[in-house]
Amino acid sequence: MGETSGREESDDRFSTGRLPADPPLIAVYQGPSAPTVFPMAHPPSSDREVPAYMEELAHTAYDLAREQGGCVPFVVFRELIENLVHASFREVVITIMDGGNTIRISDRGPGILDKESALRPGFTTATARMRKCIRGVGSGLAVAKRTLLAIEGSLDVEDNLGKGTVITARVRSQQDSTLASTPKPSYNLSQRQLRALLLAVELSPVGPTRLAHELGVSTSTAFRELLVLEEAGFVSCLDTGQRSATEAGLAYLNTLM
Repeated sequence: MGETSGREESDDRFSTGRLPADPPLIAVYQGPSAPTVFPMAHPPSSDREVPAYMEELAHTAYDLAREQGGCVPFVVFRELIENLVHASFREVVITIMDGGNTIRISDRGPGILDKESALRPGFTTATARMRKCIRGVGSGLAVAKRTLLAIEGSLDVEDNLGKGTVITARVRSQQDSTLASTPKPSYNLSQRQLRALLLAVELSPVGPTRLAHELGVSTSTAFRELLVLEEAGFVSCLDTGQRSATEAGLAYLNTLM
């Protein structure tokens, strides 16, 4: 679901075969002193290994933030880290601050020219090859922003010094006790219903026809799954008949992640 706008296809590993010089770093600030730095593994050279690599990197950063008491949802980590395919993982630094409630991800990629469009669903420069390494349709920054707004957080996209991008995700500290202590819901979704909920987050808003195409099922089956999610309070129905994930749906996914 990685998202960006204005990046040049010829300036990434997925078209040139070049690899970044250094592996990503995770820097954890626990006070005014220097951060604790965790070097990560070098990005893989094989496209097939990239999805698993990004998932592991997202989980590592998420776990380190949670250890500090932070409550930035896992889906935000995953979307922002998948966005790094556009930068070919060049000189990536993931900074965890404010007790895990501020996450800053910087890179030395080609940068994002149209930042406003990059935060809207449907805008992407992800190539066909990139889409083999990421999930969904390339609306990762939009998904991350929607997720943060649902819990009164924020997402900012800025130019890095000299070259590249800096993306900062923040949540308010008073959200910690509420979100971090949310018990795992007793409502058990099937694997298909869980996929439908994830797609409702990624493609929001989504209707039965699009959902059926993504799930590989009939439109009537997709419609029934949306009704189940709506009954559970995980999606809401818009005037258009499309569904969008609710705050309860996001909280449910966060506890599972």
